[in-house]
Amino acid sequence: TEGGNNSQSYFVATQDDALADALRAMPYVPLFRLGRAVLLLESPSSASRSYTGSNEREKLASAGGLMTAEEREMVKAVNRKDRKKRKEVMREEQKRLEKRTREEFGGGFNVRRKKKAKGPNPLSCKSKK
Repeated sequence: TEGGNNSQSYFVATQDDALADALRAMPYVPLFRLGRAVLLLESPSSASRSYTGSNEREKLASAGGLMTAEEREMVKAVNRKDRKKRKEVMREEQKRLEKRTREEFGGGFNVRRKKKAKGPNPLSCKSKK
């Protein structure tokens, strides 16, 4: 495995807690536990997840190593412009919505209507004979 301490790709099965804790600190070391005569594969450790996450972020930022630095800067600039534009549109939409709701409700936002009285439940009434 690249970057991990498990270059031979060993799986480790142990019941020793100290050893298991030491192995969890290493990325890419699959750990088996024995519980009630059943072999359990533990989920990836936080070290493995963080190491993999950082690798994936690097790949994503560089488009798998295919983008040049100039292209990366262009993408960042376009993303910044898009974010600014989205923020402006959201502000305008919020202002428009506030204005419309004020006009509809006459300035009061928490106006509650009373419930109308309803008729009796027909199943609870005596039937006519």
